[in-house]
Amino acid sequence: MHKQEHKQYKLDKIDLEIVHHLYDGRTPYKDVAEKIGLTTNTVRNRVNKMLELGVLQIISLVDPNAVDRHESAFIGFKITPYDINKTMEQIAGLKGVVGAATVSGRFDIIAVVMFNEEHSYSRFLDEELAKVDNLLGMETFFAIGGKTWQLRYVL
Repeated sequence: MHKQEHKQYKLDKIDLEIVHHLYDGRTPYKDVAEKIGLTTNTVRNRVNKMLELGVLQIISLVDPNAVDRHESAFIGFKITPYDINKTMEQIAGLKGVVGAATVSGRFDIIAVVMFNEEHSYSRFLDEELAKVDNLLGMETFFAIGGKTWQLRYVL
């Protein structure tokens, strides 16, 4: 299977149980296997398949409030309806974007973006947004806290 096939791949109950036990990303496969009654090889094979298909990533996360002079925001984008997939790819590829998704509601796309002194919000507006086609408007919501607010570090 190739990464493009992941859209058809659905995680089953066993996959979800494995993912649940890998929550911190450091649990040995042997421990996961013992907890859910599988062999270590079965857990390893299933994890490798999910990684290969792109339906699972094992990554480190950071609380952006714990990183000095960094901040994060949710940015909602309203775009023209011409080629939402192309625009989505453009937004997802902007510097500082941790993740982006097409959504229902008053925005078409919402992105989570990280900023620091070098890559400031105003630099993002001036330099990065020029790379986005079909942009009609946007609204920014800066994160000011959160009990479980953690992000991939992208800067």
